Amino acid sequence: MQFIIKTPPEELLRAKKWWQDLEGQWKMAYNEALFGNGPTLEPPHDDALMVLLIGVDTIRLAGPTAIHPNTSVKLTTLNGLIPLYQLRYLSITNMQFENLKPLYRHTKLQHLFVYENDLKSIEGVENMLELEDFYFQQNQVSDLSPVRKLTKLQTLYASNNSFERINGLTPEHGDKLKRFHITPNDQLPDREIIRVQNELGIICRKG
Repeated sequence: MQFIIKTPPEELLRAKKWWQDLEGQWKMAYNEALFGNGPTLEPPHDDALMVLLIGVDTIRLAGPTAIHPNTSVKLTTLNGLIPLYQLRYLSITNMQFENLKPLYRHTKLQHLFVYENDLKSIEGVENMLELEDFYFQQNQVSDLSPVRKLTKLQTLYASNNSFERINGLTPEHGDKLKRFHITPNDQLPDREIIRVQNELGIICRKG
């Protein structure tokens, strides 16, 4: 990334402090995937750093086992996304983090892709009221209740997790949610799928 922006000195100092305190795994991931510098710990150019913090609304980080990886780092936390609250599109896949709690203030997100990680919970998405697409298939999630208020969802991929019941969806989701992929989920009984389809009018798809 090559940008030229005018930044007040105090903001640049805060940005450099943020980078200094950033976990090494995140420094390497940003350098490799966003700045094209390889998996190094070195700080990026001042302009690039400021654009990351205040201007970037799209981030894609795909770990080394992804079909199209862009980083050799397997992230174990999402702490490096604080305070990038301007994000609208976020894709972090094929990593090793277990929860989404660091994202609880990312309320501008419209598209979230966190499939093929080690997720045990999707807590942290509760206030993403603008979210339209949410993909978290191939994890270990068993509770769908955090999506209860996310009634703008159009696409929800939750297959290959650990669900025994489909909680969190309401009649308010029915108008927008056109693509709900919940199977296969080995512990999810057919009667629960039938209940959701009959009571909420939401088709439970495979994939």
